[in-house]
Amino acid sequence: MEGLLDNWRHQNADLFSADVSDDDYEPVDVEEAVERAKELAGIKVPSVDRYIIPLFKINEPELIDQYVFYSPGTGQIRWYDPEFGLSGSKRSASFETVATTEIGQRLRFWLPSHLEEPELPIDDSELPPKQIQPSDQLSSDEQAAFFRNLRGFVRTERESEREANWEAYSELGLDEAISRNHVSGPFLSIEGTSGENGEQAYVFQIAVDEDEDDEDNIDLREDEGLFRGNFCIADTNANDEQFPLEAKIISVDGPNITILPDWSSVGDRAVAEKILTSDEVELWFHELLNPIPFERRLTAINQVKKNEEKRELLTGQRPVEFNVDRYAIPDPEIELNDYQYQAHLWADSANAVVCIHGPPGTGKTRTLTAYVRHAVEKGQSVLVTAHSNQAVDNLLVGDSTRSSPEEDTLHAMAQDPDMDLSIARVGNNTRNSVVEANYVGRSLKAADVIAATTSGASHFDQNEFDVAVVDEATQASRPATAIALNCAQKLVLAGDHKQLPPYCADESMQDEEMHISLFEYLLERYSDDISVLLRKQYRMNEEIAAFPNDAFYGGKLKTADRCRDWTVDDLKPIMGVDIDGDEQREAHGNSLYNIEEAEAVAKQVKLLVQSGLDPSDIGVITAYSGQVRKVIDRVNRLDIYDPTRVDVDTIDSFQGGEREAIIISFVRSNEEGHSGFLEFPEEGPRRLNVALTRARKRLVLIGNWDTLGTVAPHRSPDESCAFFYASLADRLQSQERMLSIGE
Repeated sequence: MEGLLDNWRHQNADLFSADVSDDDYEPVDVEEAVERAKELAGIKVPSVDRYIIPLFKINEPELIDQYVFYSPGTGQIRWYDPEFGLSGSKRSASFETVATTEIGQRLRFWLPSHLEEPELPIDDSELPPKQIQPSDQLSSDEQAAFFRNLRGFVRTERESEREANWEAYSELGLDEAISRNHVSGPFLSIEGTSGENGEQAYVFQIAVDEDEDDEDNIDLREDEGLFRGNFCIADTNANDEQFPLEAKIISVDGPNITILPDWSSVGDRAVAEKILTSDEVELWFHELLNPIPFERRLTAINQVKKNEEKRELLTGQRPVEFNVDRYAIPDPEIELNDYQYQAHLWADSANAVVCIHGPPGTGKTRTLTAYVRHAVEKGQSVLVTAHSNQAVDNLLVGDSTRSSPEEDTLHAMAQDPDMDLSIARVGNNTRNSVVEANYVGRSLKAADVIAATTSGASHFDQNEFDVAVVDEATQASRPATAIALNCAQKLVLAGDHKQLPPYCADESMQDEEMHISLFEYLLERYSDDISVLLRKQYRMNEEIAAFPNDAFYGGKLKTADRCRDWTVDDLKPIMGVDIDGDEQREAHGNSLYNIEEAEAVAKQVKLLVQSGLDPSDIGVITAYSGQVRKVIDRVNRLDIYDPTRVDVDTIDSFQGGEREAIIISFVRSNEEGHSGFLEFPEEGPRRLNVALTRARKRLVLIGNWDTLGTVAPHRSPDESCAFFYASLADRLQSQERMLSIGE
């Protein structure tokens, strides 16, 4: 108690005011507390049997500028109750009456037992630092350039997406796009109309087959993904050189769509107009650009720039701070391991931002779920968000079905009648039936937790939430995450910056400084001290986890007992196949394939099925989309039950996924040592890490290891990650886990 009252003066304090009639706290020995306060403080009111008793903060032993009166003769506590009487007045009550109220809570620190600093469930060395200074501070000119570059990045991404969609459609052509169901249509002309500024616009109606539903039941927004304000590529089977052309969708109404063509690239407008108004010509629409997400990012960047605290955080003008409240430590509703609890405590203690680094299988989502529940219990408003609808829904419901909530998910908590937790989902773009049935369309005002994509979060005002939890934060660009930063006072960012970075529409910007997540940017600005690592993985056999752990996580990860020895039958958990195949380029398109590797993949799939795995438990990951098609062809020829259930896809598409067994085909095989983007110094290791960490019980790596482990002729060792492949091959060979096929 020494020094506690040095700066406390009753002349500067007020009588405590509150209605405590509904309080239900753990009981406190109020009599002992006020007697001790009377002896230590000794602030007696002249001429009456009454003492002034200073009050503490409700959760820590720090005095506030409020007090209550204590009358020893009557054993009464006196305070002001705004609900007492007609207009509120002072009232008195016994020790027993106030023992379970807020008054008792604010008096309890006068008791010696409550002044002892409580022990935490983790060691003090695992607590966050109180303050982390930025590595550098941007000057005024640098700050202006920072936000200018962010806006420029958004505009570049917008134009790159437009160009990428034009290129994709140009490679396909209309007939192939129709056969692959990549276009909407056919549409037939109805009439001409006026556009937004009086320009000539055109109305089309989708053609309906006689055996299909009535056209009144068609909604092009829901059925075809056509929305007002989007840009599209309009094409026709009229085989006219004026087409395809770009158009803006200015309205969508049931089966009808109104477009405003961009005439700037049309050679003969009169000919094009004649085709557009012909009732005999079918028109098809291919997506080109949805400008709304980019506009939302630009708006968020401008709003963040105008907010002093948020601007200073991004530009290194202020420290990142943590405040661990030992008297209100988190007590999570679900069981957490030591590392998950540490992350939970860091998130609770952060004043502005914290980064939770969650490598594969370490329980990142479980940790976030526990934290969200804790924040709601503290009365905080919470936004849960991610860059994609799928990631948002996974954070909400995990693997829940409509009849069975997955244990320890937010959905399970919301469905538990003993827990008071309500959730609302923003938007109608979910493909998860559980989310759609339970949370879409719910009142946002009444919800404890609101879920939205980062783009959907643009509907909320600045600092509308106490905290925003951003899952898969390392896959979201800085401009996208700026939306979450803008609408919440605190950010909890969770992800793995050792895996793939945010998608970049412009390939030339892949290695640019702008192409990193806010998570990774903050680590660079403030150091790794603002992040906490989840260190126990529950996904993989220990042998599968060994190389990624050493190569990408500094050997810091531990494997849980439950998965340490997982295997498929008696197969080795990890094997390499060294094959001197023949990489080839597709006749149409720029992708590569390797027939020999595709056939080796098919043999491994058959072996896994013969060893007891269901085809749906097998995943095949390959570096190139061209190889996806070859592998599917070879696997579908196998004499196994339903080979189509084997999931075959690219590395990028598999991020976030897992299977009992994974087979990887790297494709590249040439004498010169060219490995393409697999060798990129920054992105290459991340892509390799993703591929290596999808399997639970069996991982097979098929490739030409001489090619993969050789620095390409046009690269220096510093510009290549070939040493990762060479190191992996050496490890497999030293453990006698490399099977050689061919020369």
